[in-house]
Amino acid sequence: MQSIAPARLASARPRRVLTAALALLLGAVLAATTALFTAASAQAFETGTWYNVQSRSSGLVLGIRAASLDSGAELVQWSANGSQDQQFRFTDVGGGYYKIEVRHSGKVLDVASGSTADGAKVQQWGDAGSANQQWRITESGGYATFVNRASGKVLDVWEWSTANGGRISQYTATGATNQQFKLIPAEGDIDADIVVAADGSGDYTTVQAAVNAAASGSTILIKAGNYKGAVTVPSSKTGITFVGATGNAADVVIHENRCASCDNGSGGTWGTSGSASVLLQGANFTAEDLTFANTYDEAANGSSQAVAVKVQGDRMVFDNVRFLGNQDTLLTDSPSATTVSRQYYHDCYVEGDVDFIFGRGTAVFDGCTVKSLTRGSTTNNGYIVAPSTEITNPYGMLFYQCTLTSNAPSNSVYLGRPWPAGGSTTARGQVLYRETYIGAHIRTAEPWSDMSGLAWEDARLREYQNTGPGATVNANRPQLSSSEAANYEMADYLRGSDGWNPIR
Repeated sequence: MQSIAPARLASARPRRVLTAALALLLGAVLAATTALFTAASAQAFETGTWYNVQSRSSGLVLGIRAASLDSGAELVQWSANGSQDQQFRFTDVGGGYYKIEVRHSGKVLDVASGSTADGAKVQQWGDAGSANQQWRITESGGYATFVNRASGKVLDVWEWSTANGGRISQYTATGATNQQFKLIPAEGDIDADIVVAADGSGDYTTVQAAVNAAASGSTILIKAGNYKGAVTVPSSKTGITFVGATGNAADVVIHENRCASCDNGSGGTWGTSGSASVLLQGANFTAEDLTFANTYDEAANGSSQAVAVKVQGDRMVFDNVRFLGNQDTLLTDSPSATTVSRQYYHDCYVEGDVDFIFGRGTAVFDGCTVKSLTRGSTTNNGYIVAPSTEITNPYGMLFYQCTLTSNAPSNSVYLGRPWPAGGSTTARGQVLYRETYIGAHIRTAEPWSDMSGLAWEDARLREYQNTGPGATVNANRPQLSSSEAANYEMADYLRGSDGWNPIR
């Protein structure tokens, strides 16, 4: 499960008892926030489509308690189960507001008694056309916020609950993740060309069979299940999209069990690249709401590279995707040393221990959680990155507003080391940790290391405005200046010559 570091929560719940002065201040903040919402508003949904509404903070979806049909039944959060009380659609009522209809009952979401108080109950009720049943829906970074017309307050997962049955109330806008929701088309409303289901209820039971049948530009919906078997999306198939059906990345797991030193059945071994559970070569690939894993058991069988995903195509997007492994989990690659492959990872989770994000690709990690797994040492529990960016490419890896976390002891994990892939004399890894929360597991005095004869000082390893117990500034931690940082934004890494902008 993705952990959120305290520094990322703008966030903590305000006190319930406010002085009059503070209340006035919050009123001013709310007015400014509402103006911001109005300016930033963008329709991230289609009217007429039914959606699951997933809390960013808990990962649970909204629904009506006990699937009641009664007016007054409260809105709660629950694990996604495909039921119609967890499905909502939005109807334009004018003025930039929408009513939110519950599929199973036909009723709409309503702030009880038209209350303007923080903590007021949100329920379903018959459609009366009143302002307490109307909502402005704004989108930012792939998440929606729901602002009630009558109160000006927003839907809020009460007290940051992560439990089934946690209540949903209205509260003054804080911008925190417990007030942000992902709109996921309900399974029957996802516009998919091919459906994969392990239980046989789809078009195919394996992901590779679906890829083999898919034309370029196809969307493949993958129902909940564990899908064992290596998958390749070849360069001849572009614009392929994988979508996990439930919106919960943990529900759809695509995995294989290979390692670099393992027997490949043909008289040899897989090697690092060949160990990949998933190989993505076709350009313009997108994956959403699922997990890629290499299940090689390092503890039982010994250390070896075991890649979960090898990404080679250009213009690749990953949204709410988990990458699970140990050594060499995610290979951000390109077809050749002179070819740039751009990759955008949004709200993802990557875990491993040694060099578990590596390669010569140009990769942006936006708001991701990166977890270093302990190897049982008190002094060296591995390295996060091993970039092999070509010296001619100014952009390698960017970690922007990410969270670095671990179950390893403090001061025992390196930020990374530069990898001269294949003995390259022209690889000079480039990586920037920017505005990122760095946990106590990172070695504060010397977070970078040499690799295969390439000194870390000869690569391009930088930081900028990081926070957390593992963040500090010293001679072994080169920092960008503000003027330099202006040339290392996410857009700079991804723009290329075609102006690509996948940022969410």
